[in-house]
Amino acid sequence: MSEEMETHPAFDRRVEHDATILLLQVVHDKIEKMDEKLTAHITDETLTLAEEIAHLMNKSFPQGDPEGHRAYHEASIKRAEANAEFWSKMRFEISKWGLIGFSGWFIGMIAMSVWKANFGK
Repeated sequence: MSEEMETHPAFDRRVEHDATILLLQVVHDKIEKMDEKLTAHITDETLTLAEEIAHLMNKSFPQGDPEGHRAYHEASIKRAEANAEFWSKMRFEISKWGLIGFSGWFIGMIAMSVWKANFGK
């Protein structure tokens, strides 16, 4: 260091250390206050979030029972699948017996025509 810098009051080691210590103490106090506020905020947010989730669960599911809600939907799906299968079989059976009936009627009409043509005179 030059002689001019050593005599300058800003470079007085005692003054420099006192100011640095004071600045560090202020920064430390502010960090502690911010830490307290952040901790309180995190705690409040967590509690608020937990309360909101509990409220939504109770509101979304009957008696707050997601398992019962799932079971209800599974039963509804099975009922819909059984209903679809019933109507599919019903259409097939109606078509099958309708075709058999029509074939029988058609063969009967042909047989009557042949009978009348041969024996109807």
